[in-house]
Amino acid sequence: MPPKRKDLLVKPKGKAKAKAQDPQSENDFLEAADEHEQAAGKWRAGDAAKATRFFNRAIEVYNEGLKRFPKSFDLAYNKANLEYNLTEDIRIIPHLGPKIPLLEETLVSHRAAIQLAPSTNTDILFNTAQVLTSLAEAVLEAETQQVAKVPARALLEEASDLFAKCLVSQQEEYERMAADMEAMKAQQHSDWDSDTVKQGYSDQDTSAMETASTTSSGPDEWATVEEPLTPLAILETCTAQLSALTTLLPLYDPADTSAIEPRAQQGLSTTNKSIPTLLTLIQNSPSDQQPVDDKSTAGPTLSLSSEPEDIETSPQDDAVLASAAFNAALAELQYRAAQITSAQYANTIESLFTTLTTQTQPQSQEQQLARQNTISAYADALMDLASAISETSLYSASSATNADAEIQWTSLTHAQKLLTSLASPPKDNSISAPPPLPAIRLASIFMARADVDLARFHISVSPTAAPAWVSSRAVLIANAGVFYRGARTYAEKAGDAATRETADGKAVVAEVLKEVSAAGDVNPGSVTVKEGWKGKGELVRRVLEGLVGEAVLGEAEARSVLEIVGV
Repeated sequence: MPPKRKDLLVKPKGKAKAKAQDPQSENDFLEAADEHEQAAGKWRAGDAAKATRFFNRAIEVYNEGLKRFPKSFDLAYNKANLEYNLTEDIRIIPHLGPKIPLLEETLVSHRAAIQLAPSTNTDILFNTAQVLTSLAEAVLEAETQQVAKVPARALLEEASDLFAKCLVSQQEEYERMAADMEAMKAQQHSDWDSDTVKQGYSDQDTSAMETASTTSSGPDEWATVEEPLTPLAILETCTAQLSALTTLLPLYDPADTSAIEPRAQQGLSTTNKSIPTLLTLIQNSPSDQQPVDDKSTAGPTLSLSSEPEDIETSPQDDAVLASAAFNAALAELQYRAAQITSAQYANTIESLFTTLTTQTQPQSQEQQLARQNTISAYADALMDLASAISETSLYSASSATNADAEIQWTSLTHAQKLLTSLASPPKDNSISAPPPLPAIRLASIFMARADVDLARFHISVSPTAAPAWVSSRAVLIANAGVFYRGARTYAEKAGDAATRETADGKAVVAEVLKEVSAAGDVNPGSVTVKEGWKGKGELVRRVLEGLVGEAVLGEAEARSVLEIVGV
């Protein structure tokens, strides 16, 4: 989620005055919109529909303010930021409409804010890049990769360029700050040795200095507070940049080296240079160990007051994991380009994640959550490895006992073990126990578990499948159905309608394949259509496109399912 601006507008405390009926000044519009946002925050948990109405009123106030003050960066920035945050809230988004059009509208708002932004403002660059990334991810989720590849790639390329620009600006600003600090220390040391400073400041002088630094020009005016740039803020930009690049790399044709090389170098520079340097700076600066909590900051900026998360991972852990995920994506691209073998690809994944998942047992719940995220990313990387083997021309489906197929099966089996460990409930309620996962996260985990077993089922039906794989066929397809239904239940509990629908469609696919497998052939006429399958032909077709595109199932299996269910 985008950070708040570093130049937060803060209204000094003072005697309240009667508010005008309608906003008149730019600050009036900022304050009026903020009041609607705060009211929405109070209703978010209990009545999402009512909260949405307040949020919409806030946006209307921003729009009215921009009509009166079209050059106001603060109004444009806050409106854009609010719109983006609403698209990321699964409780609010069902009341707003389809996500992709909303993100497109949000992107327009961010582009407008960029045109008004001061040249030194990096927050709007970061936020716009986040919107581009979210829009690309939404497009990839809504369409098959073949259809979504081109538009998503363009969005992610722009996002990565904005992140890179933001990162360079932040690094330059931090270097200037460090140089100014060193110069100030040197000057203070010099002044301390002078006769004037040796006499010391009087209490009256000190009081005057403090007053000058905190008093605004009037009791009812808005002051600007500059928050200093920290290594933690720069680290978060590094993480966001790597996340965008990790999604972008698989969208390239492996032979398109001219497009891939600059993106790969961007990511490698961040993982090998920027992040290690920032981690060292943070480690050597105790004041930068934890991010500043700005949730309590007053003022008319974004006050999207959702319930605070009790447990959050540190920016350091997020950056380390983002580095591993990026390098895994790069290894996949190298394998698809025949630059490395499947064994080398598998060894790379193992070396990237094994160390992260076998470190000293985490003591805090924050560390436990970071470990859960790492295990989840490890499972994703193993599933990507298996898919890449299925899709590459180096893999021959006619020789399922070759080394590639063995690596594929082993990777999926390991991924299932990792996902199972995530889905297991905490063993106790002690502070060191892993925090319970929310329903939306469990829905994702159960969906992945089902995909893994469906992929292993696909391998097991190969004519030359190893005997052990064939013997597990019935269990695998049965488990896939169980896990898809579990994903459906958790998605419904979380209020995620899109995930619930996808899980429902995939559950039908698993049930049909279970019946086909039990019949001992793939003749659609031998399978009786069940009542629960009727009317879901279009949904099944849509999820099958995704399953085939991700190499979870083969085209022959997909055709047999469609013939049985009908479209």
